[in-house]
Amino acid sequence: MAETKASGNNTRFPDDYSLTKLLLITPKNTIDIRSMMVEISYYEDIFRGSVTGEILISDSISMIDRLGLCGGEFLNLVFKKAAGEVSKIFRIYRVSERVLQKQELEVYTLHFCSEEFFYSEQKKISNAEKGKKISEIANDVLSKELLIQNNYINIDETKGLYDLIVPYKSPFETLQWLTNYALADTYSGADFMFFENSGGFNFVSLQKLYTQAAYDSYKYDIKNIGDLGSDSELQRDFKGFKSYTYLDTFDTLYGTVNGAFASKTLSIDPTTRRFFETNFDYNKDYYFKNVQLNNSRIINNTPNREKKRMNEMYDSTYKVVVSNKGQVKAKGIAEEPWSVQNDVAVETFVPYRTAQMSLSHYTRLKVVLSGDPNLSVGRIIKVTLPSSASKSDGVGYNEGEIDYYHSGRYLISAVRHMIKADLRYECVLEVVKDSLGIDLPNWNNPGIQNIVNGVTRG
Repeated sequence: MAETKASGNNTRFPDDYSLTKLLLITPKNTIDIRSMMVEISYYEDIFRGSVTGEILISDSISMIDRLGLCGGEFLNLVFKKAAGEVSKIFRIYRVSERVLQKQELEVYTLHFCSEEFFYSEQKKISNAEKGKKISEIANDVLSKELLIQNNYINIDETKGLYDLIVPYKSPFETLQWLTNYALADTYSGADFMFFENSGGFNFVSLQKLYTQAAYDSYKYDIKNIGDLGSDSELQRDFKGFKSYTYLDTFDTLYGTVNGAFASKTLSIDPTTRRFFETNFDYNKDYYFKNVQLNNSRIINNTPNREKKRMNEMYDSTYKVVVSNKGQVKAKGIAEEPWSVQNDVAVETFVPYRTAQMSLSHYTRLKVVLSGDPNLSVGRIIKVTLPSSASKSDGVGYNEGEIDYYHSGRYLISAVRHMIKADLRYECVLEVVKDSLGIDLPNWNNPGIQNIVNGVTRG
């Protein structure tokens, strides 16, 4: 049975955990499968929406055959550590990689997902919504279509009234579709996300998430060297990264072609035969208007051959969309405003969402640390990373140098909780941020400017 003696607040070692329940619930019987468990992986992802997971099973009792498993079973999973807990009943929907290793011993993987996601895939929504806020429609989908209790729903208020027809989508697909239109009531732009985590279902603005206090602070230290300060070896194991990898440090080409720095939107109203051009400028429309995770911008004043910066090159991303801006006030319509739908604010949500979704994961880290059930997507953590820059002996890691550009506040965008039968519990996180910890240096180099201008080839 994979359960440590340490539980509650008495955790003695960083990888301790308490696997309180691992029950397979079938029409025939409910059985405790902790003794069969080799490894549990529980996944959350802010960009995918639903909670999923899998369990590697070592089975010597022919459980699949004896219980007639067919994908209609349930899993009651509860694991704890210190003050945190994940507790939920999931749907078993698949068995994979089933291998008979030796006589009467099978190894296979049970896949599970939330019951709400499974139910969502069984139905479609095709409703006409008239004069409603996006947040109201989202709440109706969660509470009326999926029958989720209010205490598991977290929705940020949106602004504007919309007339929409939900185009025959599943409830989860509908909620993801609605995020495109949602404009935060108290923040600029169009940065709503829909996702499930251990606390429930969230339809929220990224900027609202950015305002949270950090759940905790973590750093990476090489053991037995460097300046440890007042942290003990055990404390460093609890609050330190075991390893980390930069998945993306920066990508200015990606940012350019995806409209993160600058874009132009041409919106055309075929009814009134008008068109509008909307330019998006990273500095003016994002850095100085939006809530960000850290204080410093991700681009400097690098000029091009037109002596313009990246945030001034609006044609780098060009989109043409259909608009209904101001139709209710147009000649011939103003007398009958009910004959057209409310403004969908395409001039706002298209350029802003294009940029905000690209910027939200401009820097990505993959980190491995000791398990903690409280590490859930949508939370903020504070990260301190070492620099490889040298001070005197050429080894910055050994001298406590910090990478101030990439240290700072990060949003947890994905998490994998890994629980193993050998009494180890680890978390693999993907954390992202849209900004830097300190300001980038600016260019003032005539030689480089000559290369940019094509005067010299370098």
